[in-house]
Amino acid sequence: MKALIIEDEQPIAMLLENMIHELRPDLSILGVTTDITSSMNAISSHPDIDIIFSDIKIDDGLSFSVFEQVQTTAMIVFTTAYDEFALRAFEYNCVDYLMKPISKELLERALTKCEQRIPHADMMIIRSAVKEIRQQKVITRKRLLLQRGQDTMICNVNDICYIFTEKGNTRVFLKDRIWGDIDISLIELSKSLPDNQFCRVNRQAIVNISFVGGVAPGPGRDSIISLIIPYEGRQFQITQDRKKELLKHLGV
Repeated sequence: MKALIIEDEQPIAMLLENMIHELRPDLSILGVTTDITSSMNAISSHPDIDIIFSDIKIDDGLSFSVFEQVQTTAMIVFTTAYDEFALRAFEYNCVDYLMKPISKELLERALTKCEQRIPHADMMIIRSAVKEIRQQKVITRKRLLLQRGQDTMICNVNDICYIFTEKGNTRVFLKDRIWGDIDISLIELSKSLPDNQFCRVNRQAIVNISFVGGVAPGPGRDSIISLIIPYEGRQFQITQDRKKELLKHLGV
């Protein structure tokens, strides 16, 4: 399936995109638009869109104007902080109406409703085709959306020193010593970060090889790697096989 996001607040759009990617990795997001004109152009250019996740109040008005001016068969999931538009929303091809902040549970409900509108046979064909594509290509992330308390941050992967997971919580540490949590597993991150820049050193950590300062003998056949400033005191245990991979990336 293919989806479009209409949202004028970039952090919210990225959060929604990440949640969709986690809940439905086979759902292709064609892009994010922020105003009426760009949204109309995107829908006109992609008549095969299956789902539109649309905020209601956007940069230059209400997104209802988009659906009044452009014909689409796409299912629409409205995402908004205002409940005053609920009745009007269902005048359009609205499948669900999600109040912000959007939870995974509510998003899962909306996605399930959309899938239930697609014939079962068609869904099987779609999932089979997407599975083949996913086996051939993994999307490389360039940015991550991080949470720190109530704040949302966008970081470039080049600014990441290391990523550490403990008790189910994954935390990203940046080169300016700022950190943020991310709701993506270490396994998924290790597959989607640039493999010539990041190395998963053990079951709990991924490091940016640019911040590796040294490798020293460790317990048994394992080694200990240490990082450079600003995390010069941070060390990680690494197995023999992963050490070889790390040294290969370092050109040693």
